[in-house]
Amino acid sequence: MKYNRKIDVLHVDGTAGLAMGVLLFALQSWVSDLYNLSGVIIYFLATANVCYGLFALSLALSTRRNASSIALLAMANFVWAMVCVVMFIAFFQTASVIGIVFIGLEGLFVLILAIYEWKNRQVLLLTNDARKCIS
Repeated sequence: MKYNRKIDVLHVDGTAGLAMGVLLFALQSWVSDLYNLSGVIIYFLATANVCYGLFALSLALSTRRNASSIALLAMANFVWAMVCVVMFIAFFQTASVIGIVFIGLEGLFVLILAIYEWKNRQVLLLTNDARKCIS
């Protein structure tokens, strides 16, 4: 399998998800205390981020992208943004200010990615090398 070595938004998206997930796993106890959220919630956040990050990075590194994978990535970001809204509401009274701000900013970040990836899904089908050949 050949890999795309040029950086685009899919690399940023996947790296952010994977890095956040790994950090949440590594610092679970501390983050749980900091956010005033249960360890189960932190594990849920970490697992979702790692799984998503791996999918996004595999797509970013691939030299062959398909439309359904790009669309799925954008929809996954939108769904995760909605999960963040639900968590924001559910934990507003119990989570710390830092925890609520984190959930809110993560939701905003993935919503922006969802919109960008959806609007640019045809362009994202092409790797950076393929875009150079066209322009």
